Amino acid sequence: MARKTKAEAQKTLNELLDAAAWLFQTKGVNHTTLNHIASHAGVTRGALYWHFANKDAVIMALWERDAAVPHSQIIQMLSNVSGNADEFKQLIKSELGAALNNAALMQALRMILLGVERLENDSELQSFLAERHQQMRDGFKKAFIALQAAGKVPLNSRPEALATSFWAYLKGLMQLHLEPYNQDVDLLKDGDELLNIWLDAVISD
Repeated sequence: MARKTKAEAQKTLNELLDAAAWLFQTKGVNHTTLNHIASHAGVTRGALYWHFANKDAVIMALWERDAAVPHSQIIQMLSNVSGNADEFKQLIKSELGAALNNAALMQALRMILLGVERLENDSELQSFLAERHQQMRDGFKKAFIALQAAGKVPLNSRPEALATSFWAYLKGLMQLHLEPYNQDVDLLKDGDELLNIWLDAVISD
């Protein structure tokens, strides 16, 4: 059998990732097997195992394909926050809006925030996701350090605590928005108002 070209291998990889994304959304991550993914993509199990050793590797590959670039961009933007309160608030709102309108990114976030359950503490996927959560928290910490230096947030609040609080609030809003039975949180419609509850309470103009 002739070896696949690089373009053919990439095509197969994307077909597998597209199949995984669809199955994770419709069946749930924990109820989707590698066999399900191969069958839905129309490829052999051998072709799937050539790309992925296990389901964790599929999840990490989906993140790298669909979420890694916007994730890195927001981290960089947070690192460059100048201390201008209005600019920070507008950054958060514009990046949330961009994320909500990025279907592939939202699918990746839905999988991570809602679909991945009961991870082993020492698993590669656990470490992979923990690192990205920490990167986001550290990005917010840098932003709050700049805002505190500019006198825009209370001096008696540690930047680490502000970062943890806001990251938890933002993650909670995203989770509620993504839940299939949610009827209360629509970030496309109410995102700015919901963000302002936290931002205006903590950050002074």
